[in-house]
Amino acid sequence: MKRIHRLFVLLTITCLCLIMSHGFAVASGRLNLQILLSKRVPVLLEFGRGWCKPCKYMKPILDEMSTVYAGKAVVTTVEMDENADLVRSFGIRMMPTQIFLSPDGKEFFRHEGILERDQIALIFSRMGVASPKGAQGMRPGAPPVAQLQ
Repeated sequence: MKRIHRLFVLLTITCLCLIMSHGFAVASGRLNLQILLSKRVPVLLEFGRGWCKPCKYMKPILDEMSTVYAGKAVVTTVEMDENADLVRSFGIRMMPTQIFLSPDGKEFFRHEGILERDQIALIFSRMGVASPKGAQGMRPGAPPVAQLQ
């Protein structure tokens, strides 16, 4: 019985570690920014709401970028209704809004509206995060990255 209990505890800890390594720090919709910043890697926060059409468009992009940059940066969404304190503290005016934070928690870049994969990769590269293979040019049709300058 002790062996089964130890196995269960080990499995639970392993699952939690895997979840945290993929940049998820959300428990029941509330984002714990301190957990994200404790990783000491760049963070991309995307503020939005589930019913917002541009936010729905961004979801697969953010999911893919979270996987591509796992271990090098954290990419996560912030549900605005459940994180009103963060919405106020970051001065969010529209959705979606993406905020890139440096590893020390300072705002590096802010964008309102849709942000494509190539644009996210460009901002991360400007932050010193190497672009993993496949991060650039994943899908055609991205707006010119010159708009980010």
